[in-house]
Amino acid sequence: MKIRTLVIAGAFALLGIITLASALYTVSETEQVIITQFGEPIGQAVTEAGLHVKMPFAQEANVFEKRWLEWNGNANQVPTHDKKYIGVQTYARWRIANPLLFFQRLRDERRAQSRLDDIIDGETRNVIASHDLIEVVRTTNRAFEKAEEVEDIMEAETMREIALGRDKITRMILERVKHVVPDYGIELVDVQI
Repeated sequence: MKIRTLVIAGAFALLGIITLASALYTVSETEQVIITQFGEPIGQAVTEAGLHVKMPFAQEANVFEKRWLEWNGNANQVPTHDKKYIGVQTYARWRIANPLLFFQRLRDERRAQSRLDDIIDGETRNVIASHDLIEVVRTTNRAFEKAEEVEDIMEAETMREIALGRDKITRMILERVKHVVPDYGIELVDVQI
């Protein structure tokens, strides 16, 4: 009889430990959590670090990064306004600013990276296509040193003054993208080409 009582007590203790483990979750300082119940978000994001409680078995903790993340675009051949093609590699820094909206719209970082591919690459193409090659590659009107191998056409191109330059063009891309990404709970801090 005592063995049976010990087995039952052990089973209840094990069940209690499993239930407690399912009810507790931790949030580190670099994370933010959305609690979902049967796939639907419940309440606001948990952003405070520490040990937290949720309903065991019915609720799930969805963890997202709080830190800045990197996005690296694919290298593309993009036509400029003056019909010259340039290879462009774009990269950006972003973070999840509104975890609840982010979860509702994108669900995870993989989908966010894919959506950023569409948004940033599209805006980069649009901005570069509306500017001449010299505007995209140069940042100042500093004179080039004369090289013997420079062709006459290229020399004439390098002598043209630039109005904007690459720095201002990347700021234009950033400003255009900054208006779109908040709809996905994302904050963008920097775009470079």
